[in-house]
Amino acid sequence: MKLMRVLHFADLHIGVELYGRPLPGKPWSSRMQDFLDAFDFLVDYAVEEHVDAVIFAGDAYKAREPSQTHQREFARRIRRLSEAGIATFLLVGNHDLPNAESRAHALEIFRTLDVPNVTVGDAGWFQREGHVPQVIETRAGPLQVAFVPWPQVSQLLASSEEAESASIEQLYKLIERAISDLVVAQGEQIDPDIPAILTCHLPLSDQLVAENKGSEYWMQSGTVPRVPLSALHMDKFDYVALGHHHNAMQLNTHPPCWYSGALQEVDFGDARTAKGFMTLEFDTSRPRGERLTGSGAPRLVKAPSRRFITIAVNPRDADPNEEVLAAIGKQDVTDAIVKVEVHLDRDQEALLRLSEARSALAGAHVIAGIRTVLPDENRSPLPPNIQPDASSPIETLDTYLKLREVADERRERLLAAAAEIIEETEAVGV
Repeated sequence: MKLMRVLHFADLHIGVELYGRPLPGKPWSSRMQDFLDAFDFLVDYAVEEHVDAVIFAGDAYKAREPSQTHQREFARRIRRLSEAGIATFLLVGNHDLPNAESRAHALEIFRTLDVPNVTVGDAGWFQREGHVPQVIETRAGPLQVAFVPWPQVSQLLASSEEAESASIEQLYKLIERAISDLVVAQGEQIDPDIPAILTCHLPLSDQLVAENKGSEYWMQSGTVPRVPLSALHMDKFDYVALGHHHNAMQLNTHPPCWYSGALQEVDFGDARTAKGFMTLEFDTSRPRGERLTGSGAPRLVKAPSRRFITIAVNPRDADPNEEVLAAIGKQDVTDAIVKVEVHLDRDQEALLRLSEARSALAGAHVIAGIRTVLPDENRSPLPPNIQPDASSPIETLDTYLKLREVADERRERLLAAAAEIIEETEAVGV
């Protein structure tokens, strides 16, 4: 038995400052420090556990054109992996692409500097080398990496005459077909005797994904169609490493296909699943389809993560304060990001003392809000897929746009724009 240890992570998003507090002596907030601490935990794990290869499935930064500070902090940690002799593959996600196609993307510098043990997966590879997978050399032997970076539509359809006169729906079908063809072309070049991974930064149309929307829903940068899982033609690969969605989820078992999720919660929509990274072990002596068995099967390793807590209270007494304070007291809010929703009538609202609730939350890292919810008989019914306790500004806007039957593509652009405004208003630091 000869083992190859692999670590898969994605959606780091260095630069998220939402719900942060200033840090003395640091040019960034406590929230960015949370993301860096999780990244440090990952790097320490990779070094201490003698990981042979790290697959990063895209989105290193929050901004498409990150600050020099953000780039420096990402590079410091990639350098640690490089110096430890760990082969690292960096896939380009939508947040890694520049605002103008003529500019370099955020990960291109690693290729330019020829950083040892670091390989970049972008569209430029296919332009130079053709539709072939990359082969990276690890301490445990070669590893084939086929990949699909976030699609740049103009490049993906550059040679398509059909695209010139296609409708939006037809254009999306052409993009889906082009992505599928790209995977097939790389799969045909795979050597079955060498472990092979497919890594993609894509939104998939799988129902499981649709039910697990997290902060990537409003952080969307660029638009491409949701691709069916069948378009990935996974039979040539031992493992499929996905990026883009922030909640960890398994979409297939043979071969294993995982979104690793983000390393940290970005907002309350991400608080439903554990955050971390995937680890797996290939038995390189076994044939394809049998290399990930037993203890080598993919598993999620939890990273340290700040808690998001929602406290919902429905006071029954005329004076709601005692019940509100009791509900807060039942939760350990220490160092957590907390929001409180108090459902009451207008008479109770007049008696509510918000200052006492804030005092009870003094141990929290950030109070994201204390919101009172009043009964409204004229309120439009919520769509069946919207939870009745949805209360963040983004969720509220999403509900409104759905009730107005705004087209999905336009709705997602409006949500993304609204989120940018909210983050700029609430951000602290850089």
